[in-house]
Amino acid sequence: MIKNKRTAIGFVFLMALALLACIATFSVLSGGFHIEVILSNFVLNIPFVLLVEYVDYSIVAYLHRRYRRLDILPIVINILIADAFIGGLSVIFACIRKQDIWQQLLPAILCNSFIVLVMEIFFYYKLVLENKAQLAIMEKEKAQYQLEALKKQINPHFLFNSLNVLSALAYQDAGKANLFAKKLSSVYRYLLTTQDAMKVPLQDELDFVKSYIYLEQIRFGETLRMNITCEEEALNRYIVPASIQMLIENALKHNINTKSSPLRISICIGKESVTVTNNLQLRASVSKNRIGLDNLEKQYRIHNRHIQVEKSDSEFTVTLPLLNAGDA
Repeated sequence: MIKNKRTAIGFVFLMALALLACIATFSVLSGGFHIEVILSNFVLNIPFVLLVEYVDYSIVAYLHRRYRRLDILPIVINILIADAFIGGLSVIFACIRKQDIWQQLLPAILCNSFIVLVMEIFFYYKLVLENKAQLAIMEKEKAQYQLEALKKQINPHFLFNSLNVLSALAYQDAGKANLFAKKLSSVYRYLLTTQDAMKVPLQDELDFVKSYIYLEQIRFGETLRMNITCEEEALNRYIVPASIQMLIENALKHNINTKSSPLRISICIGKESVTVTNNLQLRASVSKNRIGLDNLEKQYRIHNRHIQVEKSDSEFTVTLPLLNAGDA
């Protein structure tokens, strides 16, 4: 039932006024205005109205839990469902009391429609407030993720290492140095242009990831083994920006990689998800705070999706769901 006492009292008061107005209206329409008759009918019908109010609230609350939408159609459907239920009760009461069915049915439906409309206004306002609160939480989580992404974008270690590699390539292979500089530029361009995006086309993310992998493979050489497989249909889907790159970066950060024990990272893209798997050969000195994965989970929660994390003795796997163009 209604948890807030003031709200409950307000509902009862409004329903009492609605009942009084309905009885007075039908008294006038039936040919007279007699205050004694009106008050007598009001007192006799109060228990029925309280029952109606309880039933209406239960119906409306249940329907709102099932269908949380901010448009007129659910309101109309809820009123019709509640009216049908209360109309049935009114017919039963009329038969028990041996009264005219229409005389009992019409006031009940009129009063009930008003009751449900008031409740719908209450639930509509409540849902609007909940949506605003949820939007505020989403914006906060998005800002937090963007801050973490920005920190990664200007990560001095990655930039310092990349510039060292570029400097060495400039003396060894001018063509490769030029390609390396272009890949590094495209990586930072992508990060800067997508930092406000909620989702990006998977094809764009893959192009970015391939540039990032190129930079890291030039740096690590044979100690890093990468493998990417992708189903063609998946390229029409969307994904949270820089999510795959973050998983590759985490694998490099938390695991050692040598010629005798290379780090193997597999990216498998199916119709509905992207699975990133790496073999486990953990560094002893790296913090395992899961901040990156937690931020990634928050981003997918905005889209009503969740990531899956699995860890065995030999492998670490993260599965990212693919998004649709119409997703929030």
